Amino acid sequence: MKAEILDHANLMQASEFIAEMNALPECHIGYLGTSQNDIFQSLEEMSRDAESAAFIIREGDVLAGFLGVDADLYKGTAELWGPFIQENELMRLLWEEALHYFEGKLHSYFLFSDTSNHAAAEFASKNGFMLQSAQTYMELKENSSNGFRKVSLLPIHFHSEFIHLHDSLFPHTYYSGEEIIDRINDDHKVYTFDDADGLNGYLYAEYNREGKEGSIEFIGVDPGKRQKGIGRNLLEMAVHDLFMNSGAKSIKLCAGTTNGKALSIYKKAGFKVERSLNFYKLEIREKEQ
Repeated sequence: MKAEILDHANLMQASEFIAEMNALPECHIGYLGTSQNDIFQSLEEMSRDAESAAFIIREGDVLAGFLGVDADLYKGTAELWGPFIQENELMRLLWEEALHYFEGKLHSYFLFSDTSNHAAAEFASKNGFMLQSAQTYMELKENSSNGFRKVSLLPIHFHSEFIHLHDSLFPHTYYSGEEIIDRINDDHKVYTFDDADGLNGYLYAEYNREGKEGSIEFIGVDPGKRQKGIGRNLLEMAVHDLFMNSGAKSIKLCAGTTNGKALSIYKKAGFKVERSLNFYKLEIREKEQ
């Protein structure tokens, strides 16, 4: 039995396999949804991405294991979509195949799994991943926006202030301030709160038109301007815009499990806890690959 590259002909079978497993807390991986259609679309995008790859193991005609590597070769990083397995021994085969395939090209791997996914936790421990944080996944499914709310978006003259604030609050995160600026469009927005002193806070959100789903990615407030309700106002602004102007049916976010103040704000805004996840990171030297 050995791992092989997932080809386009097997995307439907793989999406069925992942959807069945990812619906279970004990198997859940946070980078993928639970809808088979959404997962199929994600696998299609991965199959068209020359930098990424997915690996499967079969037992006869039955799919017994899957591991996707959503890679960014420029950064040298990758998110792991899995491992999804029927037997623990298959994890080793999938991981060894992935490491061999990306040998010398990647230095950081990220794993985001449900706290109930003990198999993923064991995989992380055995392979040198370090637990970075615990995250609480929340979702708002009802339009809680009350009436008209002015929407303030990041103007060009605040770009440098935004980059400085974001990079100081969230160093080494998945999007730098400059990367967020480059992503801004009708569906990727930076909401702002400012006064005569300049930029006091911001919220970066993305909207998925196909899924009619919004996601709150970052909320940042100048440390000297906290305890003034800025974060709450930014959240209300983004929720209003996503529901009323973009047409979102739901809004999702992740917050640090230990960040009680932020969780309290989100709960008061109507967000409900959906699941808790652990974020792991592996730094790997080239010679180890």
